Amino acid sequence: MPPMPAVDGLPDTPCLLLDLDAFERNLASMRQTIVVDGGKRWRPHVKALRAPALAQRLQAAGASGVTCATVAEAATMVAAGIPDVLIASQVVGSDAVHQLAQLNRGARVIAAVDAPAHLAMLSAAARQAGVVLPVVIEVDTGMHRCGLPPGDAVVDVARRIGAEPALQFCGLMGWEGHTTAIADPTAKRAAVTAAICQLTDTAQRCRAAGIAVDIVSCSGTGTFPIAARVPGVTEIQAGGGVLGDRRYRTEYQIDLEPALYVRAVVLSRPSAQRIVCNAGWRYLAAWPTPARVCGLPGDVKLSPSAEHLTLDATEPLPDLPIGASLLFEVGYADSTVFLHPAFHAVRGGRLDSVLPIPARSAAPAPW
Repeated sequence: MPPMPAVDGLPDTPCLLLDLDAFERNLASMRQTIVVDGGKRWRPHVKALRAPALAQRLQAAGASGVTCATVAEAATMVAAGIPDVLIASQVVGSDAVHQLAQLNRGARVIAAVDAPAHLAMLSAAARQAGVVLPVVIEVDTGMHRCGLPPGDAVVDVARRIGAEPALQFCGLMGWEGHTTAIADPTAKRAAVTAAICQLTDTAQRCRAAGIAVDIVSCSGTGTFPIAARVPGVTEIQAGGGVLGDRRYRTEYQIDLEPALYVRAVVLSRPSAQRIVCNAGWRYLAAWPTPARVCGLPGDVKLSPSAEHLTLDATEPLPDLPIGASLLFEVGYADSTVFLHPAFHAVRGGRLDSVLPIPARSAAPAPW
């Protein structure tokens, strides 16, 4: 997307822009790699996408359900008509566990577990709601966050799940996130494959013990081109890559197009080499990957505060007047999208549609 022309219908406050043409090309590329070439189910993670309308577009293009980070996200997706959801995290707390059980009255919402304590919580909530809760065991394949170590510990917990009438064991999931930023392609391929093989080998141990394993789920945008080709994996969770942020492209070396931007307006021109606009960190995340201003020459340093973003350049900047538009390529979608109420979807320099992003902590329940 070039420097921003005037587009009717955009607010003066910083707003989130989605280049629909680039989004659709990224979607087609990911689907080709995962579904067509890799032969895997595609269960895209929506913690960056957030808007149900975008999740529905991925379903229409061949995705099979979605992955979420929280019960609230899952409730939003179920309410939007997506009935097959994996929550790739442990669900704890009475309210969250109760909501999870209620969601399973009309959909399949799978939760991840990695300890017997999770089984007790989920089983009690399922019995109270009169449902059978589907679960997967999270396996630590090297990231050292959540998850059981690969091997016999997983088989033991799978047996315990099988002994709980209110729970259904569906399979295993893992996340090889520690491999995403490896720069050398050969070393990265080896590390991703080795991590995922711990997951698939553990699935085989479960099967050898007489335990059926339907789901072997893993991968994000930083690893999906490799993970899609690993035998034994049944589904890929990569989703945010359709937005093509700078982190995926520059730090993880994933071949996608930039599709996500924040539009801001110039507030002040203190000098020829300085612009102050209104895209502070309340609208444009500065962490973990900085944004990039589009269309300005030289090296431009971005210094964010809550409401202001100061641009300092090594050479005189164009004569952008107060009130002019600036466009920023988003550094990391996960930490930017949730700051906004909607995507402003643009095609060919014209506003196509406005796609609401539901409140992140208050998804309406479908019951």
